[in-house]
Amino acid sequence: MMRLWFFRRKKKKKGSREDAKKRLETMMSTTRRENLNMQNMIIPKEEFERNSEAIKEKITSWVSETFNVDRSKVKVEFEEREGHIIIITNVLFH
Repeated sequence: MMRLWFFRRKKKKKGSREDAKKRLETMMSTTRRENLNMQNMIIPKEEFERNSEAIKEKITSWVSETFNVDRSKVKVEFEEREGHIIIITNVLFH
């Protein structure tokens, strides 16, 4: 009797994209979200420019601790749109 174990198909591994999506969903479900009133968030432009590096540093440290990633893998950028400052944060999970 011949065994054909070597003809079995290999199981497909889940792609890293699916794993990343599941990890992100898990992280986002465990973090707390708050809706903030924009009236409480108005900061003069000069004050923001003086403190922008400190703001980047605080965001980077929070993301690093919360998502358990190295600080070098967290990128924070600011964009001005229609009189508002948009904070863009990129996190690499590799």
